[in-house]
Amino acid sequence: MPRSVSGQSALTHERDLIADRVQDIARNDGWASASMSRSLDLVVGSGWRLAVDLPAKTLGLSDDEADELADQIEEAWESYAADPAFWCDAYRQTPMAGVLGRAWRHRLGDGEALAEIGWDEGRGAPFATFVKIVDPDRLSNPDGSPDAVDRRAGVQLDPHGAAIGYWIRTTHPDDDALWGARTAHWAYVDRETEWGRPVMVHAFEADRAGQFRGVPPLAPILRKLKQMVKYDEAELQAALVNAVLAAFITAPGNHDELAEAMTTRQIGELNAARLAAYREAPPRLPGGTAHFLFPGDEVTLTHPGHPNAGFEAFFRAALRNVASTIGLTYEQLTMDWSQVNYSSARAALLEIWRGLTARKDMFAAQFMNQVYRAWLEEAFDRRIFRLPGAAVSFEANPAAWVRCDWIGPARGWVDPQKEAAAAGMRMSLGVSSLEKECAEQGLDWKQVTRKRARERRFLVANGLDPVPAEPQRQTVTEDVQETPDQRDRRERQEAA
Repeated sequence: MPRSVSGQSALTHERDLIADRVQDIARNDGWASASMSRSLDLVVGSGWRLAVDLPAKTLGLSDDEADELADQIEEAWESYAADPAFWCDAYRQTPMAGVLGRAWRHRLGDGEALAEIGWDEGRGAPFATFVKIVDPDRLSNPDGSPDAVDRRAGVQLDPHGAAIGYWIRTTHPDDDALWGARTAHWAYVDRETEWGRPVMVHAFEADRAGQFRGVPPLAPILRKLKQMVKYDEAELQAALVNAVLAAFITAPGNHDELAEAMTTRQIGELNAARLAAYREAPPRLPGGTAHFLFPGDEVTLTHPGHPNAGFEAFFRAALRNVASTIGLTYEQLTMDWSQVNYSSARAALLEIWRGLTARKDMFAAQFMNQVYRAWLEEAFDRRIFRLPGAAVSFEANPAAWVRCDWIGPARGWVDPQKEAAAAGMRMSLGVSSLEKECAEQGLDWKQVTRKRARERRFLVANGLDPVPAEPQRQTVTEDVQETPDQRDRRERQEAA
């Protein structure tokens, strides 16, 4: 019978096993791996672009001063995050976009992302701040000790239940065979410094109060995924067996005659003659040719057939469960858009986008904002930015200085013509802005504006008309005659 347990107690003895199983199936099953890759593409994509949003009045700045400082901060961050030397990554493998993607993969595979924001002035990098992704498997109680009131699953707690530090194993548990079990020990890392600089970042979404570790999103359907893998393999084996063209050679004569012949020398002569005939012309079917058989022998062929006609429908239903669990649509997971029309595709995109935006914003607050805060503190400490005399210092109000948005991947358009017109209409009515419309397409409105101005100057300098040609507008009659769904249906029929 189910019993009442706390948020963390429900995971104490099962979380590591669940995470191991999810990682195993992600390595060995294509659909589980695809679900993580699709989520990574939609949430992280090629990286997030910083959009600084300084509260001018709070920081004692004028609007022009706030805009100028925002531009300087964005340019400095871009130089740091996209440095081809990869100084922002402790392992020096990827730029900040790769660090973010690795963290999000841990968030999906382990249910949580763990990172240390380090400081090392001896690396020779432009900034001493760097990010080191830590495998969540290394977060555990020292020496395998049981949980205590102030320590749960490697997380050190204050009297209010807030994390104040983390116990990190120096090596991964699976590396004991390589390094030796005696060398393993735990290091305690504070969550932040005395003045508030982030040191350890722990990003996860708690489903219940009193939960201090994350759970992989695929955990609820882990058993179903395993069954899908077994079913898929069994179906593949059955299809291979039934696809084999088998041939059987039958010889004339009944059992009584053969039994009587075994006492004579005739059976030996018969077999010798048969073997000699088969050596000269083996009974094969290469390229549709046929060989003569021994007189009286014949070949009987099996008829291959598929054992289960309902396999595709069953697997489609199972994949819908996988997609909904990870926050995607079936079409996004499988890249199969053959069963969807314009209206349903548009509705699905809007619904999924809300969920993806919520996950992205939470992960940005827990992970990316912490990295940005640590870097910005160093940038101010190095006096990279010139502040007006009346401006509030970073130490006095760091929360105001780190206020920003992160522009992620583009939402995309199902019908670019209609949706672009709708975006222009929203801006004309004053219910949207260029910044918002550009952000939904993964663009920085300032960068777009600057590039448009540069293109305009280039066109004028070369004697060309800087005003783009107006696209041909559809008449009301044409819109009434063919709706997006009707056009979608017509295009499908033409393609068929």
